[in-house]
Amino acid sequence: MSQPATTIMLNRLLAVVGRSFPQYLLYSRPYIPPGRATLFESIEAIVADQDGMVERISQQLSDAQAPPRFGEFPMEYTNLHDLDIDFLVGAAVKYQEQDITSVAAIAEQLRLAPAAQSLAEEALGMAKGHLDSLLELLPEATART
Repeated sequence: MSQPATTIMLNRLLAVVGRSFPQYLLYSRPYIPPGRATLFESIEAIVADQDGMVERISQQLSDAQAPPRFGEFPMEYTNLHDLDIDFLVGAAVKYQEQDITSVAAIAEQLRLAPAAQSLAEEALGMAKGHLDSLLELLPEATART
């Protein structure tokens, strides 16, 4: 795979990981009712993992002398601003499933760039683990609503 094509795919990966719904929630600060802080703490843990991956993707881009490009958060996230964390856990599951599909496609497209593909596959595994974490929160969130 050519270096420009690899750079494009790594920047797409960077955008998916760095502009995920949990990342958005960190900035939007949803409503957290008393006694529900553990849900948001789980989101913060996911974001911390993603931040580590963002750093690694950015480093690989920098090593290739390519500027990291995060892009913007998807506009549809703004429709979910200021909502209850219990509701947002369900939305996070939906968006995480979309991210997994996107990251899997990126990893496949990077098959001719082994180092980049390895990073994308690691991001895919991380995203699947985050989905499992979110799904574990879902019964807790829906029990309250």
